[in-house]
Amino acid sequence: MLVTFEPERLLNWLRTQLDAGMPIAHTRQTVTSPHLNIVRTLLYTVFACGSLLSGCAAQLATLKVLPWNDHSAARPVHLDIAVPELDKRQLRGSFFVTVSKLTRIDDWRKAALQGHEIGNHSVSHEHPAALTKESEETQVEDARNFLDSKFHSHIITFAYPYMEISPGLLFWVKKYNFAARGWPENPELLYVSSEQEPDWYNLPGQPVYTKYDNTVYEGWINKASSLHAWTTFQFHGIGDASTGWEPIPANIFFHVLEYLKQKRDEGLWVAPFGEVAAYLRAQKILENVRPKLSNGSERFAWEIPHPFPSAVILKVRAERPVRLHLYQGGRELRPDKQGVYSVSFDPRELIVRGES
Repeated sequence: MLVTFEPERLLNWLRTQLDAGMPIAHTRQTVTSPHLNIVRTLLYTVFACGSLLSGCAAQLATLKVLPWNDHSAARPVHLDIAVPELDKRQLRGSFFVTVSKLTRIDDWRKAALQGHEIGNHSVSHEHPAALTKESEETQVEDARNFLDSKFHSHIITFAYPYMEISPGLLFWVKKYNFAARGWPENPELLYVSSEQEPDWYNLPGQPVYTKYDNTVYEGWINKASSLHAWTTFQFHGIGDASTGWEPIPANIFFHVLEYLKQKRDEGLWVAPFGEVAAYLRAQKILENVRPKLSNGSERFAWEIPHPFPSAVILKVRAERPVRLHLYQGGRELRPDKQGVYSVSFDPRELIVRGES
């Protein structure tokens, strides 16, 4: 479930609210539109089914990767409203930023250190139809280089301005990112199942409207959970109409966070957009591996896309009539009390042996 916040008087409004002593939350900041000095924020909410080990898990030759990091659902989740409220509830969000409008870099660095994701939302938030071939590259690559230098990390997720995609923009997004938030027009694609192979460069988001009440968002969350799926909400403004397109009332925004916190405590996976996308993409890669047999062992070997995050850990259950032993880097992996192994994606290899 993805949430975005857009325009620019948002910062001024947020400061007003802070000065008045009003508690505020923050989500992923995206940027402002080119004509308004606006700050756009994206709050990415990701829901997924992870702990449904019998119906949801992905079947390998001898292994099951547990969807959504072995949680019952997932939700990946601006400086003066969203971040503090997310932090208060120990939730982490994803913020896609437009670099030409980005301010308060130190505050954003702090948010990133707290576990919030910073994503690329282009240099100046232009409609793709207005870009030349050269500027398509600039919008993606220059923004990435700026963010990498300011945050001392690799920024490898992207959100399309206006949720619009052109072939040229898509080319550069694929070169520099492993996943991107877009806008599939088919309503059936708003919920991503752990069993399907989604379009990694057009992952869905659901736009939020001011008229929606609590029951709408609770319904979206519950539907994602019942489908064992991942979805995102797009919030633009919060509270006052000057803060962005179709602002969500502040009290409803806070209610959504509380509801997500409640569901998180019941097994909902609350994580940044890129973290969930990386787990799911790694899962699909491992699912498609056909192991090679040798001396009673099965060797699972895979390639890692470039770019791709490091340190992705998959939750895997080994299944066979006899007891299995899993090895990586010459070291035997030990299962937890539920028989689930933590398999590192970085080594590109997993050895499975049956008990002799």
